[in-house]
Amino acid sequence: MVRIAVSNYEKMSVLDIESGYFPSYTIHTLSKIEKKYPRNQFFILLGKDSFYFFKKWKNYKIILNKYNILVYPRIGYFSHPVFKYYKNIIFLKAPIIEISSSFIRKSIQEGKNMKPMLHAEVWYYMEKYNFSI
Repeated sequence: MVRIAVSNYEKMSVLDIESGYFPSYTIHTLSKIEKKYPRNQFFILLGKDSFYFFKKWKNYKIILNKYNILVYPRIGYFSHPVFKYYKNIIFLKAPIIEISSSFIRKSIQEGKNMKPMLHAEVWYYMEKYNFSI
C-alpha cells in the first residue's frame, strides 16, 4: 500500500529492508540502508509522540549521534530536556494535523469512513482485498 501511495512521486521510493526481521530495530535498518546507498544522507522523520519514547529505542545514542532526526509536532508530547542540545535534532514548525496510522486503523475498525484520508488507490486496494485492519 505504501508503494501505491508514493507511486506518483518520482523522488520517493519504498525499500523492503525490514521484511522477514522480527523484531525490527531502526539501528539495524539504518545500517542496512547505509550499506546499500553509501553516498546518500538519511534523515529520520518521527512524530513527537514517537520521539517521546526515543530513549527506549535500541541503541538510541548511536542513532542520536549519527543521524539527523526531524520531529513533527504532536499535541501533548514533550521531549526530554537533554535533546535540546543536539544540533541534529530538528523540531519542525509545521501545522499540527491530528491524524496517524493508529487513528485511521481504529476508525476503520469502528466503521467510520476514512476514504477521504487515504490515497484513492490505497482505498481501492483495501476494498478489493477486504481489509478490516
